[in-house]
Amino acid sequence: MGIHAALSMRMTSLRDQQLAWLDHISRSANMTLTEIARVAGLTPSTLTRFRANDELGHTLTAKTVKKIEDATRVPAYEARVVPKIQAFSEDEASPYVLQEHSSNPIEAALRSVAAQSNNIDIWRLKTGALAGVGYSSGMAVVVDRDMIPRNGDAVCAQKYDFRRGTAETIFRVWRTPYLVSAYINEEPATPEVVDNENIVIMGVVVGGCHLRH
Repeated sequence: MGIHAALSMRMTSLRDQQLAWLDHISRSANMTLTEIARVAGLTPSTLTRFRANDELGHTLTAKTVKKIEDATRVPAYEARVVPKIQAFSEDEASPYVLQEHSSNPIEAALRSVAAQSNNIDIWRLKTGALAGVGYSSGMAVVVDRDMIPRNGDAVCAQKYDFRRGTAETIFRVWRTPYLVSAYINEEPATPEVVDNENIVIMGVVVGGCHLRH
């Protein structure tokens, strides 16, 4: 057997394992591939593109697999029952929809930032929980999912309630090992421990701005 053929067989085998793993998560959690990608902090089309490009033999990167493991708590490539998440809340922020043909130079800058990496997300804040560190409600904030948070960073996190089957996206300040709010005119919320099970940091806020409506 040639070297290229052997590599192809190993890649196909890994791809098959990854697809079977994703199928199990999808069935047991009653989630689509898009929903799995979203809760793992991936671009929504990451997993659907992966499945569709079968003829190319692509496999998921180790970083992508780790994000899915962290979000679903199903080690690659095991078949374990996943607590069912039935509802996702975006009370504190919603994905920012970039206007493709806007002449606003800030929109153009955000489009450029988003195009540079699949690990960049842009959110519009709906909370004042970061106002004390400069990110007020209504701002568009850029979140880098690859960046490791440092003490005092504003971060995006996922908070799970497996008993109720809910998950929510929240924005807080990272004070090891807690997430804390930074309201200006309100009492801070009770600090919450990042245990990488019920609360998982999904990325670091690296900047933000107000845009013309």
